[in-house]
Amino acid sequence: MSVDLPKHIAVIPDGNRRYARKYGLSLIEAYKHGVEKVRKFATWVLEYKEIKHMTFFALSTENLQRSKAELEVLFKIFKDEIRRTLEDPIIHENRIRVKFIGDRNILPRDLVAEMERLEDATSSYGDYDLTLALGYGGRAELVRCIKRILNGEVKLERLDENSLFQCLDTSYLRYPEPDIVIRTGGEKRISNFLLYQTAYSELFFLDKYWPEVEREDLREVLQEYAQRQRRFGR
Repeated sequence: MSVDLPKHIAVIPDGNRRYARKYGLSLIEAYKHGVEKVRKFATWVLEYKEIKHMTFFALSTENLQRSKAELEVLFKIFKDEIRRTLEDPIIHENRIRVKFIGDRNILPRDLVAEMERLEDATSSYGDYDLTLALGYGGRAELVRCIKRILNGEVKLERLDENSLFQCLDTSYLRYPEPDIVIRTGGEKRISNFLLYQTAYSELFFLDKYWPEVEREDLREVLQEYAQRQRRFGR
């Protein structure tokens, strides 16, 4: 496809619970479909070599207010998928660095241990980046950023709009600002996701629930992106 392609795609994969109701599935079945779709979507993105970064909003700080039973289901699925990803040849053959952003202090310790194992296993990679926002909220990220400034990690006298990126959770990315944000499920809002980084992102809202998304949906988003005129506030 000869179109202008983004460097960074961010995704809010919404609609798993409504997908479960629509098809009469249990929550665990729906969430497994959703996690598997993340894996498939990532492989579709890899077909476009210019796209170097993918970021998925896996679990928000607000999601942690859900029932204990639902969270236990989610945490088990996350742990199982992280272990599976450790052995995934797609990750290693494409040299994909996997990183998690968010507040690890509010997540179960055994989940955090698995997250860190995967990060360590891919830390030397860098051809592509897969970022998973887990226990993440955009406002909380900005608070962490302010604390890093106060701790001297970013010199106050050198602080400007560009240097602020160096104290955000995504500071390790070459292209920390998503060119595209895709939200599924029919909702049209950002929901506290990458608030600073998405200032000039192109937004795409799909009416499909996340597990229903197909390769053609990504292709159509990329085609429309190529036709948009990005103004960056000008």
